[in-house]
Amino acid sequence: MSQRSWVAVALMFAAGAGAACKKDASGPAGEGSATAVVKEGPEGTVAGGSGSAVAVAAAPIDPWAGPPPGSDTTLGADCGPKLNKIDPWAGSPTPPPKLDTKVDVSMIEKPIADKVQLKDFGGVTASGFRVTYNPSRHKNHEEYRALFQSNKMFDEVAEGLNRTVRLPKAVEINTVSCNTINAFYDPLSRRIIVCYELLDYFVGIFKPEAKSEAELGNAVMGATMFGFFHEVGHGLIDLLELPAVGREEDSVDQLATLILIASGDEGVSQALAGAYWFQLQSKGTHTTPFWDEHAFDQQRFYNITCLIFGSDPKKHADFIKSGTLPMERAMRCPDEYAKIKKAWEKLLQPHLTNGAALNMNYKPNVPVAEAPKTTKDDPWTGDPSKPVAGEPTPPAPPTPVANTITCEQVAEKAAQLIGAEAEARARSMSADARADLKTKMEVELPAAIEKIILECAKASWTDMSRRCVLEAKTLAQASKCQ
Repeated sequence: MSQRSWVAVALMFAAGAGAACKKDASGPAGEGSATAVVKEGPEGTVAGGSGSAVAVAAAPIDPWAGPPPGSDTTLGADCGPKLNKIDPWAGSPTPPPKLDTKVDVSMIEKPIADKVQLKDFGGVTASGFRVTYNPSRHKNHEEYRALFQSNKMFDEVAEGLNRTVRLPKAVEINTVSCNTINAFYDPLSRRIIVCYELLDYFVGIFKPEAKSEAELGNAVMGATMFGFFHEVGHGLIDLLELPAVGREEDSVDQLATLILIASGDEGVSQALAGAYWFQLQSKGTHTTPFWDEHAFDQQRFYNITCLIFGSDPKKHADFIKSGTLPMERAMRCPDEYAKIKKAWEKLLQPHLTNGAALNMNYKPNVPVAEAPKTTKDDPWTGDPSKPVAGEPTPPAPPTPVANTITCEQVAEKAAQLIGAEAEARARSMSADARADLKTKMEVELPAAIEKIILECAKASWTDMSRRCVLEAKTLAQASKCQ
């Protein structure tokens, strides 16, 4: 298994996470372009564009009067006009006061059935992340679903996850109406649930504070992605049986922040939107009881901003200037960031893929666990040409017979056959079904390839079985080879 830094994994985790909303045809050309906006901020009149913010007039600092510095980038700006038109409490007499964490997750609507599915390869069961956007009878929720689906918001993230971390089982990423405000990881159904009501909540708390539609879009979509990666952390701890020596809620806040930091400036703005969520929540009627497993909202705010500051103190020096992060905490943040990053790197490293799925062409790479292994109990670890005095010369250990065909070559051929089978099915499908199948292939095939590589190496498929796969003409033929 190639030893890649967890930062590389995090970059792939967050791939596509910034693709919040597509631009209208009448908008500025070019992805990520935006018109600078002028707004009143906690430091005076601020001109923001392309992620920059320059104070042109000093004012008394109130670190709680607006989003943390750096969260006013172009991320999610195109969603702002659509989100601004939504009344999050339509049909409700009063806004909900807080998130509801104490619910029976098993009662939440199940994912809708897949219209199209990838065929399995022989006895290799499905694993990895897959995505389902449940429809809703609620108008607002259908608006959110349309935003997610048209921009493949979670599909691209799932594809990044499937390329870089190998899961033992399949995990469903499901957006759905929950009748409660939250997001969850359910270990029983292995489902990451993003409730549409959470989007209602974010629109409701951010809209009164946002100085522009762009800021509203940044905050809502950024906080949504932070909450999603928080639940991904719960899922990884459960499925990979990762140790959590502290409170798990703190650990997954850390992981979500580290993943987003590693994905670049847009990821940092998403993490800051998560911090802003807790900042605003701490000012409202929502209070965390002392017995709850979550840290207080103010603590979560400072923990996130500390990790971001610690990752690059020079770049985020305005955290101190604005009063967002007190100097007493800031001076310890670089060490705090380094220790937490190293800890997660050690935990995740054994579960990284060997890199085959990083290449869409599936070019053969270093096979997984195919090299012969020795142990401390091996009696032939010494030089067999030098016998021990008084004992017969032991025979030389047998030379292992190497397979001439690698597991990655087998997986590459399996990918071709799965693709050919899907292409044949697509000829009789509607245009929408073909588009769904294409998305499903992009998201789930990397995980399928890595699982085939693992099973091939783990079960030591014979060279005859491997050659059988390479010579197979159809997926059905290849599935009978091992």
